[in-house]
Amino acid sequence: MSVLSLELGIFIVGVLGASALLQKNRHEAGSEGTRGTIIAGLVFTTVGIVASGWTWSIHNSLMKSGSSSMCASEGLVQCGSVIGDPQWNNLFGVPWGVIGIASFAVIFFFLMTLYLDQNAKRVPQFVNYLWYLGIAGLPFVAWLVVIELLLVEGAPHICPYCTVIHLSMIGVFASSYVMRERRANSTW
Repeated sequence: MSVLSLELGIFIVGVLGASALLQKNRHEAGSEGTRGTIIAGLVFTTVGIVASGWTWSIHNSLMKSGSSSMCASEGLVQCGSVIGDPQWNNLFGVPWGVIGIASFAVIFFFLMTLYLDQNAKRVPQFVNYLWYLGIAGLPFVAWLVVIELLLVEGAPHICPYCTVIHLSMIGVFASSYVMRERRANSTW
């Protein structure tokens, strides 16, 4: 197994593990279910941060030398033409990997704060912030998928690391939904 497939495999295991944990704790009442839901969100977020950092590293490698040993650059499933395209891999000049790191770091802050004190006065407010951040992330996920499938030269392409990040953001959204549901049903 190559380092690339090992790295991607670890990311996929993280997303699948967080999904299983979220599903397991979704209907479990009380603080243990809440803690498990928050931990699932933290795992999604950690995978999102690390995978975003990985894509930023790929971007830097591609910008420096025009190639990267960190991902394939040909075929349907590859990331070189997606991450290496300066026209599409930026938001106001900032690479998407950096935006992902920053976004997931903010989400991580709110989740870690909830994890450390599930009964603080700020809990309802922070759960709402997570919900709004999850909602705000979904249009970006949709836009980036459109870029991969339709807009990058030679499209369609599927960037596996980008897909992991997209799934992580969807996982954050799902975790925040479950947290809001737990608050509304008094099962927090």
